[in-house]
Amino acid sequence: MKFFITGDCHGEFTRFNTLPTDEEIGVIVLGDAGFNFYLNKTDEKKKKEFCANHPNITVYCVRGNHEARPQDLETMATKFDATVHGVVYMEPQYPNIRYFLDYGFYDISGYNCLVIGGAYSVDKNWRLIRNGMTEETNNPKKTGWFANEQLTKEEMKDCYELARNFNRKVDFVFTHTCPTKFQPTDMFLHGIDQSKVDNSMEEFLEIISYQIGWETWCFGHYHADRVERPHVEQYYRDIEELDELHDRWEKYDETHELPWHIVKGPMFDA
Repeated sequence: MKFFITGDCHGEFTRFNTLPTDEEIGVIVLGDAGFNFYLNKTDEKKKKEFCANHPNITVYCVRGNHEARPQDLETMATKFDATVHGVVYMEPQYPNIRYFLDYGFYDISGYNCLVIGGAYSVDKNWRLIRNGMTEETNNPKKTGWFANEQLTKEEMKDCYELARNFNRKVDFVFTHTCPTKFQPTDMFLHGIDQSKVDNSMEEFLEIISYQIGWETWCFGHYHADRVERPHVEQYYRDIEELDELHDRWEKYDETHELPWHIVKGPMFDA
């Protein structure tokens, strides 16, 4: 299976129309795919449409913040997926929509990969207030805010131990948000008091970034397509073959040059 990578879809999948239709394709979505947001028939319709429109594509979702945890849905089951050499969540009626665990290691197309999902929603308070709810009375079907959007302290500890005991360098780290040092601060939303933003996930990923050896880090969440630092890429609407991404940075290590069309963030050369 040939693998591609893309960023937040939020239920809009027209970018998949550019992919080959005559071979089996896998696509890694770096969070907020848009399959488990409404928690009603709208989600079911979206899943049915995706499976009907893209029968040759299997999508593998990193969990974002604007979506329910797959394990919270009664229709989900776990299975060992030989294609990625790891356990995933899947609904039997939608076999080509799969969800990575909230954290874990996978072997994808021969690449060692670490996946870590979750992030904080900076629009949390807005979502609660406009529906007259609090964190305690929240109903995610109405607010679109999920209280367990970030990893818990216990999950972070478990993930840290998992990474600490992994004795190989990984080719890719796939996350929804990113380590603190890679945050695209120029893209922070105006009007948001950053002192009230919970950066627990970013701080945790910062620790992980020093705990393991890695080649390329890919994340979504901030809605841009650009390179933040060497070997650190942010994805949104772009969809790119995983082998091409790997080869680009392998070549960069030799030439220190990137293709002309690659957009660099303001901190790339810092």
